[in-house]
Amino acid sequence: MKNLTLEQHRARIENIRKAEQSNKKYYTRHRIHDYLSGQVIYNMGEYPAKFSMAPDEYDYNLLKGFADQGIGLVQIHEEWNDSIRRFGGHKYTCHDPEGFKKFIDLCHSLGLKIIAYASTGFLDERDPDFTEKFCRIESRLAQTYFNYRKCWLGSPEWRHYMLPLTQAILDTYELDGLYNDLGYDGERVARYEAIKRGSLDFTAPYDPDLEDALGAIYGEIKKRGGIYKLHRGHNDAPPVKDRVYDYLWIGESITNPVIGAGKEYLPYIVPCPDHGRAGVDASNAGELSYMKTIPFMQFPLLTHGRPRRGAGIDLPGVEYFSKTGVKSEYAYNARIREYAKTHPDGPHVLSGWSAVPPQEGEYEVWSKYYALYRPMVEENSVAYIELRECDEILSTIPEKLYASMFVNEETYLVASNFTGAPYELKLADTWTNRETNERSNSFIIPDKFILFLKK
Repeated sequence: MKNLTLEQHRARIENIRKAEQSNKKYYTRHRIHDYLSGQVIYNMGEYPAKFSMAPDEYDYNLLKGFADQGIGLVQIHEEWNDSIRRFGGHKYTCHDPEGFKKFIDLCHSLGLKIIAYASTGFLDERDPDFTEKFCRIESRLAQTYFNYRKCWLGSPEWRHYMLPLTQAILDTYELDGLYNDLGYDGERVARYEAIKRGSLDFTAPYDPDLEDALGAIYGEIKKRGGIYKLHRGHNDAPPVKDRVYDYLWIGESITNPVIGAGKEYLPYIVPCPDHGRAGVDASNAGELSYMKTIPFMQFPLLTHGRPRRGAGIDLPGVEYFSKTGVKSEYAYNARIREYAKTHPDGPHVLSGWSAVPPQEGEYEVWSKYYALYRPMVEENSVAYIELRECDEILSTIPEKLYASMFVNEETYLVASNFTGAPYELKLADTWTNRETNERSNSFIIPDKFILFLKK
């Protein structure tokens, strides 16, 4: 609990009371607890190429910079494990355990939490432990070096195999939790069932098997005070009823991100603009992703880490899949390799979701918006999302004007304009533009622009 001065207590009480009275109609309201708003997925290397996970000066300086600006969570993707058993391990063990331990220790020394990839669905079909008993249908993801089958959480054999190995990751490495790329087979099952009944509704129904297995892992992570982050795909949430995760990653392979995507889900949503295969917003220097998310109490995932150079493809003795196509990871990595040859000194591609060539100033833009977002969502803040009737806003709120209020010891107002024309925001009181320090009770918001105000 933050220790407040007498004046801060007085201001907070007044702000909370006034906001509750003023905000008459809105999409939803959240009280914020245990929210790590700044998160980064950190590229460690390009498996199945061999690399050390031990941190060097580059890693230290980058991680120190993250910590200094208040980033709370570092996420490591699948390159930490040995999923095709190339270096004597397997999908649930690290190919460089000593180096990984040093990297984890560095994160902890800087006050950063760190989680690592552990899927409850994906296992390579060529793995010696794989059996058809793990699956209920033929559903797979074959890209670059992996030929993953989507295993079924209603299979006793799969649970008996996967759950102890997942728990062993928590017991072996001093991680602060796990990231689960679900590898969910429910979409394919729903499609088969819909075709049988002559329907076009391919929506996966509530899945108690999925919920129960996720609940078991969530319980183990929570016993350790840890974090569980999930990813299903696109903008989808897992079809469950209970709270069995802390964060949901959305946005992968979405060409034109929807405004407020995921607002109907439980908090906390972490959108990841997928510039690698889905394209880049051309206007506003790629800043549209912030305008589409911040008013909905979401903040985009930072994609950063060690430079990628396409080293993970065309390795001797490794079989590769899906070499062509719009969503081919092999073709994407081939583009990275060609770019790196002509730009050995950078700017570098830093993730599997980055544009090729990379966007200039992407990290600086992220940092600018995070500095504006972070104080709005401090512990025990209250967020009124997508205001529609508010005593403080005197002007009519059109359909595509997205305004939200965040309240703690200060009162913040953010508004994104997607109406197609400039909008005049008229206010009952005088507010301060947090970027220009202009004070007024009226602000012009250009189209495709986000305004940050403080009372």
